[in-house]
Amino acid sequence: MTPRGTPAGAGFEPLKHADLAEQTYEAIRKRILLRQLETGQQIPIDTVAAELGVSRTPVIDAMKRLASEGLVEIRARRGCFVRALTMDDMREIFEIREAAELYSIRLAIRDGRHIALADTLEAAYREMERSTSGDLYTDYDHFTEWDRAFHLAIIAAGGNQRLLEIYRNLHVHLHIMRVHYFRELEAALQVNSDHRAILDAIRQSDLAAAEKAVSAHIFVIRDRIGSNLARDGGRM
Repeated sequence: MTPRGTPAGAGFEPLKHADLAEQTYEAIRKRILLRQLETGQQIPIDTVAAELGVSRTPVIDAMKRLASEGLVEIRARRGCFVRALTMDDMREIFEIREAAELYSIRLAIRDGRHIALADTLEAAYREMERSTSGDLYTDYDHFTEWDRAFHLAIIAAGGNQRLLEIYRNLHVHLHIMRVHYFRELEAALQVNSDHRAILDAIRQSDLAAAEKAVSAHIFVIRDRIGSNLARDGGRM
């Protein structure tokens, strides 16, 4: 593991596709999400450009884009660094996540989209169940993929595209938290039970039950991440 604050080493492969700006962004973003680039670690533009086989321009553009998503911090005259998450960041992310999901559920129920939403959530729920056995995860990557789909479907059902884009960026940070702490965050039986409660409440257009289930699910995870962050000195 590279010590915090030190430049990134080798690891990028030269790009071969025509859309170099997008490919550069995806290559750097992927390594951050997989925590192959640690929080606090510098990302030297010249080194990355050489390893990817591109000029500095697409790397700089990628850094600006990643900075707008909260994944990279650009420090004047110092360079680009993988952004750390603090206790305040984590608290704000989960507060926004709760507000966005509850707002979207209210709109879906109000506008009669809740049955179609429940059907979509049912399919995602079944896939998550397939990824667990009792309280154990048998395929955690598959589980997290469908967990993401479950919650994005809730936001999409609200019909607000700007909110959906904001939520996608929030979910990037949640993914990083999961990669960092892996399975410590959620017991499989509990998270499946939480998702079933959310799904059933939406299908029955029971807004009060849906709000209770969503809040309980979100804040159990928040509290566990908060406990882990506190153990690690308040920063991820």
